[in-house]
Amino acid sequence: MDFDELDYDKITELLNKRDEEEKRERERKKKDWKSITASVMCLIAFCVMAAVWVVLEMAAPEREMRFITTFFNVHFGAESVIRATWNYPLVYTAYVLQLISLGLCMISSTLNIMYIKPKYKNYKISIFIISGITLIAFIFFIIQFAPVLF
Repeated sequence: MDFDELDYDKITELLNKRDEEEKRERERKKKDWKSITASVMCLIAFCVMAAVWVVLEMAAPEREMRFITTFFNVHFGAESVIRATWNYPLVYTAYVLQLISLGLCMISSTLNIMYIKPKYKNYKISIFIISGITLIAFIFFIIQFAPVLF
């Protein structure tokens, strides 16, 4: 074996290692079902949180919006009927939606942690942000409506 054959073998070995590393990197960057599912669940959880907000807005006590009728307590024509209490069936619906959103966030966080390999550690931060917001909103929701729900 001469000098040229040794160089050729070393170069071939280095190129093969580089090709294997590039192949592993491409496979790592491919989106698998866990990553796609985690992203879709995060988006669905965000939409459910928006639905909770809309349902709670509909369930809230109504407010008189006109300045004259509220300031002077004057009603033109028939007395306006304004609901002064929460609509509790809608509050319960918001509670169920909140539970669904919390469950989706926990599942997507679990899938995100399962997907990421310890070597790379590039977690999807949006999943953890929506999970934190959902958990905080759920705690405030329970504090606000615990006597009604339980």
